[in-house]
Amino acid sequence: MKLPLMDKLGAIKGVFARLKPGAKTDDEDADDHLSGEDDDLFGDLGDLDQIDADAAERAAADAGETDGVGDDFDDLDDDDFTDDFDDEPDVLDELEDDHADHEFADLDDGVDDSLPPPPVPGDGGEDDLVAEIMGDLEEVDFGAAFDDEDDEEAAEAAQKEKLKKLLIMAGGGVAAAVVLGGVSWWLLGGDGADGAPEDTVAAVQDAQGGLVIDLGALPPAVQDAPQVQPDPVPSTQMPGPDAELAPVETGLAPPTDATDAPQAAPEALASAPQPDSTVSPEIAELRTLGLDAQLDPGVGVVIPSVTKASFAGISAWPAKAEALPSAPVETLVVQGEHGLLPVIGQDGTAPFDAYARPAPTEKSADPKIAIIVTGIGLSRAATEAAIESLPADVTLSLNVYARGLDFWSKQARQAGHEVLLDMPSESVDFPFTDPGPNALKSLATPAENLAQLEWMLSRTTGYFGVLGVYGTKFLTVEEQVKGVMDVLKQRGLMYVDGGVQDSLGTRVAYSVGAKWASVELTLDDLPGRKALALQLEELEGLAQKRAIAIARISADPASLKGLSDWLKTLKDKRLQLVPVSALANKQLIR
Repeated sequence: MKLPLMDKLGAIKGVFARLKPGAKTDDEDADDHLSGEDDDLFGDLGDLDQIDADAAERAAADAGETDGVGDDFDDLDDDDFTDDFDDEPDVLDELEDDHADHEFADLDDGVDDSLPPPPVPGDGGEDDLVAEIMGDLEEVDFGAAFDDEDDEEAAEAAQKEKLKKLLIMAGGGVAAAVVLGGVSWWLLGGDGADGAPEDTVAAVQDAQGGLVIDLGALPPAVQDAPQVQPDPVPSTQMPGPDAELAPVETGLAPPTDATDAPQAAPEALASAPQPDSTVSPEIAELRTLGLDAQLDPGVGVVIPSVTKASFAGISAWPAKAEALPSAPVETLVVQGEHGLLPVIGQDGTAPFDAYARPAPTEKSADPKIAIIVTGIGLSRAATEAAIESLPADVTLSLNVYARGLDFWSKQARQAGHEVLLDMPSESVDFPFTDPGPNALKSLATPAENLAQLEWMLSRTTGYFGVLGVYGTKFLTVEEQVKGVMDVLKQRGLMYVDGGVQDSLGTRVAYSVGAKWASVELTLDDLPGRKALALQLEELEGLAQKRAIAIARISADPASLKGLSDWLKTLKDKRLQLVPVSALANKQLIR
């Protein structure tokens, strides 16, 4: 209920009530009920009769009539009165001003006067207000809440359905994996398909062109087959990096050194008996090479990268050289923790003097070239090819990780080749360039590096010096390098730098008084025949310019073939091939 509107309506209806006494409207009853009393609410508005009379006089004056106003006034109906009353806007304004002070405004209607008044409805009255409220209610989407509930239930049902499908798929995948595993085990394991023996399956595979490795063709393990010879058979355990097999009856040193078993004496090397004729030729050949260790099937199987067929195109060197003296010299070795170590003899003879190949006796002013072949001992075919297809003045360097080094050292010296021993050290790009587990390390203590050096020097005998390989990081640490050079000088060995950039090896060796030399060119850094030919041409120019040049090359088929053919042209090019030991301390320090 809007009180200002009701006040206006009540004022107008009060006028009609005074014109027609006795007729009390419903609105008046409601107003009386609101006020709580039967007194006239509009009593304070003044004398309405006088107001009506004044209004009639003014209307008569305007119409030119002043008499009979009262008589005619009673005959007017409500419509005529309303029209005349509308012509007097001042009356309504006066009523509104008077009503503003009426005590009706002081009534307690239960509404907080501090609140702002409610909005006034439109010209249509209370019906417009109700229509407006109903319109607002129609705009409210009561079905949206029900629709949201339906959507949530549908989404939850879809999620449960999706989870159910995922669980079904996962279960199917597990079942398929189990089935495939069982089929694979049935086909690849056990006795083979249809219960056939393993050899039958292998035969079928071989008939179909597959690769079959028959481990049964390997020499049997000791515990499975007794040996014919009376001597005990070597251990079946795989030798470690510091372990060595027991000496065999040939008197040759085994493939690796034993910690508590000394090597054979020089007298035993000279008077070694022939292999027992009761063993098979294959076992006898392996025993001659020091590679007759009996291993469990599948343990230590080595597949060579090259075979004898790889070197079929390389012919043996035509000139046979005189063999070098047998090694080791008894007075130049001492027993160490891992094997025999070189020492300077009491008469001052150093291993360098005893084991180096003598320099050529003919005098020549031609430039001198020395060649070192590396990787000797890793491959039997490559090692034999290097020994037989190259002249004796070519130096061979043994790999410390190879087995049977005593045998290969002896074979090389019998062909006239002097022998170096590799000395691997830490590289700057480890592990991409790996020097092996026993390499010298820049961050290790000097004592640890000297222990590793002692292990290297005990790998074999008959070498006159060491070749520094890898070492792009270790050889740049002066403190570490100095400790190594001191040991090499004390043992009478020569140091040959492998050509590492920024290496301090030759400089430190010179400062401590050890014999030294430096590789100036690696011939097969780049693969291919043309690349090798270019490197050989560069070596020739280097020798012509400096009068001395040292190069290194690996023992692979292409390198040995190209090197062997090139060495045959040196005499025509007025170049002289000499062993590396002949160029000790003759290069410039760079």
